[in-house]
Amino acid sequence: MHACAGSLIPGTTVHKIRRIVPFGARESREEPTVPRRAWIGLLCFWPGLPQIWTGQEVFGLLLAGLFAGAVNLAVASRWIWVEAFAPGWADFFAASAILTWSASFAYTAWWAWLCHPERHRREIEALYREAMEAYLQGRWNESRRRLERILALDDTDADALMQLGAIHVRTHQPELARRAYRQCLEQDGGGKWRWEVERALAALEARGG
Repeated sequence: MHACAGSLIPGTTVHKIRRIVPFGARESREEPTVPRRAWIGLLCFWPGLPQIWTGQEVFGLLLAGLFAGAVNLAVASRWIWVEAFAPGWADFFAASAILTWSASFAYTAWWAWLCHPERHRREIEALYREAMEAYLQGRWNESRRRLERILALDDTDADALMQLGAIHVRTHQPELARRAYRQCLEQDGGGKWRWEVERALAALEARGG
């Protein structure tokens, strides 16, 4: 897919694209950008870890900090500084820790089952092929809508970000193009696009866009 999608940089002909690879193909990912659901499940023992590992850093840190605070206070009030806390506080802190863990586990299970990009992989691949076809036919807005749908399902899809940047160049929106290209490089799978992105950004700067 790299050769095919990379050829979609403005200025490359449809003939060259079709000569390089079959229409609409793109390489399978060797590693998923977002960790697999099974690994996420293993991290559920401590609230916040699954969220941090899947890119929800702020939310994950809040969950982890809340759980750690509740556990520490429960231990301290029950066994260490017993006299410093009024009766009933130890039970309150323990219940808070249990509720935090339960809520975090439920949220993580819901997210991994319904929202994880693996669940939408077939839809994403189909949308990408449709976006490629629309691009080759010059239907920029239709291609853009499909790419944006992909990013709504998986905002770490470097391939979709790369092609979205190319469409913004075609539709004379240089600021949006720059943003998409830079977001592409920020993703784990964006390294393969570095040469194309740097060339596209240099072209935008040269034309003063």
